[in-house]
Order: sequence, then C-alpha cells, then structure tokens
Amino acid sequence: MATAAIAGSESKRRSTSSRGAYKGKQKLSRERVEKAAVALAKSEGFGALSIRNVAKVLGVAPMALYTHVKNKDEMAEHVADALIGGIDVRTLGALTWQDRIRTLLRAHRDLILKHPEITPYVATASAEPGPGAMRFRGSVTNVLTQAGFIDDAAEDLYFTLVTYNYGSAVTAPVSSAKSNSLLKYNDGLSTILNSYEDQLIRPALGIVESMRERLRFGRR
Repeated sequence: MATAAIAGSESKRRSTSSRGAYKGKQKLSRERVEKAAVALAKSEGFGALSIRNVAKVLGVAPMALYTHVKNKDEMAEHVADALIGGIDVRTLGALTWQDRIRTLLRAHRDLILKHPEITPYVATASAEPGPGAMRFRGSVTNVLTQAGFIDDAAEDLYFTLVTYNYGSAVTAPVSSAKSNSLLKYNDGLSTILNSYEDQLIRPALGIVESMRERLRFGRR
C-alpha cells in the first residue's frame, strides 16, 4: 500500500507539474512576444521577422500572437526601435565632440547596413519615435548641446545626420568598393559637421565672459 501511495503521489505531482509547465508555456504577453522578435532579428536578421517565425520561437500557434500585436508591421516597428536603442553610447570616452558624433553615427549606419529592412520602419516613425530612437536621439543631441549648439540647432543637425545616414546606407555598395564608400561617407559626415560649426555659441559666450572679466577688474 505504501508503494501504491507513493506511486499515486508521484503521478499526481508529475501531472500537476506538466499542467503548470504547459500553462506557463502558453502564457503570452506583449513583452514576451517583443523580446522573442528582437532576439530573432539579432540572431537571424531583421528580414527573418514574421508572425509565424516568432510564434515558432515561442512554441505557440501564430494566431496566439495577434492578441498582443496587431500585425507584422507593428512588431517590426518595435524591433527596429529596440535595435536603434541598443546602440552602445557608453564608449565615447574623452573624445572631441566631432569624434563622439562620428562614433555614434557610424554605429547607427552600421546597424542600418546590417539590417537594411529596418530603414522604412525607423524613418517613418520619426514623427512619433519610440523609446529606443529617443535614447539615441538624446545621446546625439546631448553631445551637440554640450559642444555649444543651442537646442534648435542640435535638433536640426541631428535630423540632417540621420537622414544622411539613411541615404548613405541605401546607396552603399556590397562589393569590394566598400572601403571607398566608407571614405566618402566620412568625408560627407565631416562636411556636414563643418557646415554647422558657425552655429556654435560657446566660443562667442567665452569672448563675452572674457570681456566682462576685463571690465570688472578695470582691465583693457
């Protein structure tokens, strides 16, 4: 009887455990769907995104995902935003503001080149950017305002730079001419940055402060 009781208890435990695992596996959320989609894009490329493929990763039927995302486009918009937000902005170090901007923009361009399908989703979301795009945008504009650009000039330069990146990435060759393409890209980036330098206000403010100090101490 003791053996039968143990066997019955073990059977019940396995049955309960199995139901719990099944229930846990089937319990979806928007966060789980989006995380699975981002992981799929990173491992297999943005072009591999589909409702069917993400459902396969999660081990559920494709129809189960529609409770949490409207369609593939909505899912792709989130993934695109997450990839942009994943650009590492912590490795800028003690660089000049120009080199900081170059570092950020090259990382942005590299992402677009790696996932070319990302472009229409991020470009069309510029009016209402997601948290990832806002994070990257904030990183760029913070460098610019710290350099001495007023907010409006920093925002204008940011949009000019990312637009240049999208155009550059779309026209970038995939052949051996890649190195020449990068050189042209760097030259174009420098041209844009140099064309905006006259909007820096910090040098002008420095002159004003120097004049105030001279007047304060009666110096000429």
